[in-house]
Amino acid sequence: MPEPIQIHPKAAVSSTVGALRIVLLYAGFSGLWILLSDRAVQVLVREPAMMTVVSILKGWVFVAVTAAMLFVMVKHLVERVANREAKLRTLIHAIPDLVWLKSPEGVYLACNPAFEHFFGAKEAEIVGRTDHDFVPKDMADFFRQKDQEAIEAGETRQNEEWVTVAETGQPMLLETLKTPVFDLSGRLVGVLGIGRDITEHHKLVTERGRLEAQLHQAQKMEAVGRFAGGVAHDYSNMLGVILANADLALHRMPPEQRERKYLEEIRRAARHSAELTHQLLAFARQQPVTPRLVDLNETSAAMEGVLARMVEPEIELSWHKEPALWKVRMDPTQLGQILTNLVVNARDAISGSGRIEVGTANRTLNEADCAALGDTLPGDYVCLSVTDSGCGMAPDLVARIFEPFFTTKPAGKGTGLGLALVHGVVKQNRGTIHVESESGRGTRFQVLFPRAEVATS
Repeated sequence: MPEPIQIHPKAAVSSTVGALRIVLLYAGFSGLWILLSDRAVQVLVREPAMMTVVSILKGWVFVAVTAAMLFVMVKHLVERVANREAKLRTLIHAIPDLVWLKSPEGVYLACNPAFEHFFGAKEAEIVGRTDHDFVPKDMADFFRQKDQEAIEAGETRQNEEWVTVAETGQPMLLETLKTPVFDLSGRLVGVLGIGRDITEHHKLVTERGRLEAQLHQAQKMEAVGRFAGGVAHDYSNMLGVILANADLALHRMPPEQRERKYLEEIRRAARHSAELTHQLLAFARQQPVTPRLVDLNETSAAMEGVLARMVEPEIELSWHKEPALWKVRMDPTQLGQILTNLVVNARDAISGSGRIEVGTANRTLNEADCAALGDTLPGDYVCLSVTDSGCGMAPDLVARIFEPFFTTKPAGKGTGLGLALVHGVVKQNRGTIHVESESGRGTRFQVLFPRAEVATS
């Protein structure tokens, strides 16, 4: 921790030396003048009347010469002090950081132009006043508290302060150092403050943390996807053998044989397992697809009846489709997988009556939109959204919902692969998925697919 500031001893020594130099020169010149001028008068002037006149003139010459000498010496000393002070003020004024000095009572003694911009006033208007004259009481009390902490600690104290710049009205995060200043006797004479604008640095650190979290999540999902894809392929091969043998055994077994029901259970379980394998392959993006130009409005229209039957009677399912929707390039069956899983998840999040809204829209994203969504490039997109009025999710759950086998549903009511499948399908089609959710306020999924380039003749 930096030590408190003390007025440097060299300042007092320098001023004492300068004063002594002037005094000694004046005393030496005065002594020589008196000694030599009296001798000269005695030698050169014999008449008493003339001697009186010469003595008077000698006195006035002494006054004039010493006055001129003192003027030159004091002027030289003052110029040196003024020059040093001007250099110091130039240095402080050139510093982009906010610099200020307060008395122990919190009264401003000096500040630089950067600080003037903060208060929206000139130094002459700031000096002699306190924080309460410029900022709200709670902020002024906070500033005063930090001053007192530095004074009581007797050393530099560092803290971060969110403030509002008077000239622009923009919020600014300051990294502030406050240091008590003492004189040679150890008496507190003020508090020196230096504030550095770290708003952009704070934004960069926050953005870096967000991007690192996204990268970590993407790497984790990629690793899990590769593992799941490899397991699913091997598992699918074994299931094929199980199903083939079960079908062959059932074909050769008489209908009345009691053991037939066990084989049917084996076949049913194997087919259900095959569906899970299909979901795993979709998550791992190893599912065979046949992409083509698709109008999400037309493709989803064929699913409205099926999805309506999936939700409970007390849940309202509504559709809001934008006319003249842009086309996307994807496998139509994948759209069914996405819509089915998102609507089923929305249904399960609603207890009793509620509302599910499915919508489509054209979206043009700029750089600011992409920064908010993450993992997206500027351009034209088609947005498929599913919004529910259900229970919502806490932020820690939202961060994990696309992980395979992670589910918020009770045991036995979910495999944890539905949203993992959606995530895999979306990424396979160069899209992105964004989730907005809050506990007790519902959830909204936005799936963005790049607009397909349509050839024109």
